[in-house]
Amino acid sequence: MSDIQSLINPPSLTNSSGIETPEEANGSDTTTNDGKVPQAVILESFEKIKTHFPAARIKKIMQSDEDIGKVAQATPVIVGRALEIFMANLVEASIIEAKKAGVRRIGASHIRSAVENTEQFDFLVDTVDKYPPAEN
Repeated sequence: MSDIQSLINPPSLTNSSGIETPEEANGSDTTTNDGKVPQAVILESFEKIKTHFPAARIKKIMQSDEDIGKVAQATPVIVGRALEIFMANLVEASIIEAKKAGVRRIGASHIRSAVENTEQFDFLVDTVDKYPPAEN
């Protein structure tokens, strides 16, 4: 995703002929060898999301900071899209942790495990410390 247009409207997961690639057809393997969630899985789950963060509210939050003056029209849309991708990634990692535990409902302990076990979420470790760890 090198340009803003592809960030706002990600490409379809199927190729131009509409046929799934072998990686997409497998679908059962949701993690790579290093424990990371593949981008294709994240985008696939992201395509299922029908809700969006309101750009007006994001703009209002951004402008609540005294150091920020005017905000370009596309900025809240891009920030909202980035937030949606982040949330899809966190939820996907939490789903994997819940499946490892053998449960069908994601709890705070699964989100904590996902944050602790995924390098991408290291900045959230202090935030999730107040929640109980997952039972083994």
